[in-house]
Amino acid sequence: MEELHHRLYEELAEYVTDISEDLLKNQALFTQALVFSPDCVLSNLATELPVDGQRENLIQRLRRWLKTKKVSQKCCYLPLVKHLLMNWTGSELNLVMDRTDLENRTSILMLSAAYKHRCLPLAWQVLPFGSTKQDVQIELLEEVRGLVEKLKDVRVTFYGDAEFRSVDVQKYCQKQGWHWWLGIMSDTLYHNGDGNWQNLSSIGLEFGQRQYLNNVILTKRHAYGPVHVIGDWTKRHDTARYYVSDQIVDRFTWRRGRKRFWTEPSFRDYKGYGFDLEKSHIVDTDRLDRLILAMATALLWIIHIGQWLTHSEKRHLLEATHKRDYSLFRLGRDYARRSRVNGWTLPIGFNVLH
Repeated sequence: MEELHHRLYEELAEYVTDISEDLLKNQALFTQALVFSPDCVLSNLATELPVDGQRENLIQRLRRWLKTKKVSQKCCYLPLVKHLLMNWTGSELNLVMDRTDLENRTSILMLSAAYKHRCLPLAWQVLPFGSTKQDVQIELLEEVRGLVEKLKDVRVTFYGDAEFRSVDVQKYCQKQGWHWWLGIMSDTLYHNGDGNWQNLSSIGLEFGQRQYLNNVILTKRHAYGPVHVIGDWTKRHDTARYYVSDQIVDRFTWRRGRKRFWTEPSFRDYKGYGFDLEKSHIVDTDRLDRLILAMATALLWIIHIGQWLTHSEKRHLLEATHKRDYSLFRLGRDYARRSRVNGWTLPIGFNVLH
């Protein structure tokens, strides 16, 4: 495990260059511990650290890293995002924004890149509990805009639910040359060119129905458009749902729109099905932000391992050959733990292939 820590540190050092050697070594320790520990409780993480010392002293070492102001997304994580996007081999980049809550005290606004039914973290903000406003959402998009602009011949689409429906957010996407697919509320006013404003709910969808409205104008306040709307009432919802896109909508558009739901299993990876973030009970915003930074680093590494297993046809080591129901996160984390038992080679990286 000590040799693995050295390799992980060396890999991180290729990209993260603006912090001290000690801080980077501790980031590598935190990352490695999160991969192998059952949760993110510091006492459990400390038992996974491949360094000498009493556990209480190791806990304090982790706690000091969480307190250190020099540890930030900009210097410790954004370089990994830059590396990820510079090596992006797909023809599309699907940006997904969503919010998850920790009890009734804190909200985490996350911007991610959709990949194989999971979302790779790009940037986030830890905020007071509750919904977010358009200025905060655009500020988060600005964190990665410069890196996204450098992608050549890559189609970029922004996905989000109704919390991110603001016309200003849509205009922001339009300015960047991005496509978008966003949830909107049923009481949103629209007209189809005749100036006759009406609620989307007036479409009168019934259970099991789907309807496409192309070239409409949205909201009486902004009169923005033309945009395109899907109304849909599926089995998983109690009422009809509505979505707006800059592209002509049809059944193929609907299939693309499902990528926004990939955030749900990804948040479970942070929580009870993975790192168990809720067990941390950290209240301080800055410390929670740094814990998520370590989790994001670990998650990129885990997804890299899962993708490597798939590409090298080694999934059978962990799942039945007639099934492919393990996520890349589950595959990567399970393989890492089995590698410790069996002495398997554990690849280290922070990029993915398509």
